[in-house]
Amino acid sequence: MEKKVRHYKKSNQLISRIEKDIHIEIGEESKHVVPQTSKGLIDKSNRQPLNFTNFSANKAAPQKETLTSILNFKHTAPQNPSIVSTANGKIEKIFFTIPSYAIPINEREKNVYWDAYTDLFLNLPEHTYFLVLIHESSKSFFERWISNARINPSRLEVGTIEDHLHFSVWAEDGYAITKDQNGQTWFTEPIKFPRYADGQMAARAANISSLKSYKTPLYYQGGNILIGDNFFFIGADYPRNSLQNIGNAISQPMDETPNDFIKSLYKEYLDHKKELFYVGTALPVPEQTATEFELNGEIWTNVLNRGNKEGTTQPLFHIDMFISLAGRNSEGKYQILVGSPKLAEEIVGSLKAHKRYAMQEIYDDIAENLAANPEFDVIRNPLPLVYVDDEVRKERLWYFATANNCLVENDGTQKTVWLPTYGHGSWAELKATDTANRRIWENLGYKVNMLVDFHPFASNLGAVHCISKYLERSTTNNENDVIS
Repeated sequence: MEKKVRHYKKSNQLISRIEKDIHIEIGEESKHVVPQTSKGLIDKSNRQPLNFTNFSANKAAPQKETLTSILNFKHTAPQNPSIVSTANGKIEKIFFTIPSYAIPINEREKNVYWDAYTDLFLNLPEHTYFLVLIHESSKSFFERWISNARINPSRLEVGTIEDHLHFSVWAEDGYAITKDQNGQTWFTEPIKFPRYADGQMAARAANISSLKSYKTPLYYQGGNILIGDNFFFIGADYPRNSLQNIGNAISQPMDETPNDFIKSLYKEYLDHKKELFYVGTALPVPEQTATEFELNGEIWTNVLNRGNKEGTTQPLFHIDMFISLAGRNSEGKYQILVGSPKLAEEIVGSLKAHKRYAMQEIYDDIAENLAANPEFDVIRNPLPLVYVDDEVRKERLWYFATANNCLVENDGTQKTVWLPTYGHGSWAELKATDTANRRIWENLGYKVNMLVDFHPFASNLGAVHCISKYLERSTTNNENDVIS
């Protein structure tokens, strides 16, 4: 295989999306968390000045209520939550965490990460409002850029974070977004999220917005959850961790099995109405490996299946990297796109040399599991497996150039998708798979916005869905339906 060096300047501060990830502990109970189908368990405005909030002056803590003679018991958890959809409804508000390495120092500096944010900010609809966290040192540039881009400042809430706090671009992962029975929106957080300071972002964002933050006793990450209109998916790996928490943070009732109890808790804390399905495979999934090979007379390291731990049930550590939700078709079936490396190989012949690494059988098995549910219409789309060569570290890092990791808006009348692209630099041949993915969405009735080069993010195991978080969506007619 030919050498494929970076066609962009990489920031050493940009951490892989799997950095500091929770290790999947495989106990006897958690071995039985398997994917599920409909048949049950299976084996297989006016321009205002931009308002920055400095977190060195936090909000005053609310005063505790005085206990009276008649007790007024109050719930400490959000009641009857519903989780914000991945695809359904207009995107009314969206969240970004943009650290200083992803923002230029000045207008002359080239920054590939900022290029992607710029393209996205300018392409999202005018009805979309932004909640953004940036480092304090980026304040001046960000304010100048907003003014020059003629983005109405009333569409933005911006908070500044101390420069010494190391947070990442991966805004999707540290929480789910739910709305309670009173209409209050919450950052609903897992029990742990150890990726640098990302676990602090929900509380910081809540400090400057109308949202509140709340921590649950469960393990999950936002990128491993996808939400339809009357169902939601969770990648099967994290429920295994939650099972291990029984007897620690969680007490199990005697009349329920551990699996049933944990599943009921995901519904209790995330969405009390939508049907929950675990997504994964019963087939063995390759673990991360690092093996030596020779390239141009030098010894290099081949790094494959990054982030895959022993016992994983997913080909990629987050399901948003290979599954997209696209709304219902004319027959009422919910359309689900599942990536296929084989389709990419058929379009770009040179990718066939990567076939032995692509885990095609795993993606096929997951697609078949989903297709077994009569409510779903499963569509396959190209998912190229590519690599980047790090000439300093002498490493070849493999990753999927995913178009599944996209933004979707389907309000029942208009349908729009924002797709990352990869036909750039050393991988110009991927223009063909970019085009194929665009045509699939166009055939589903979507207006397609092709975004800029997302290799700088994808090589760190994320794309446009990973660097953003839906906070508010309009509702659609069938959102309260229940799968029969």
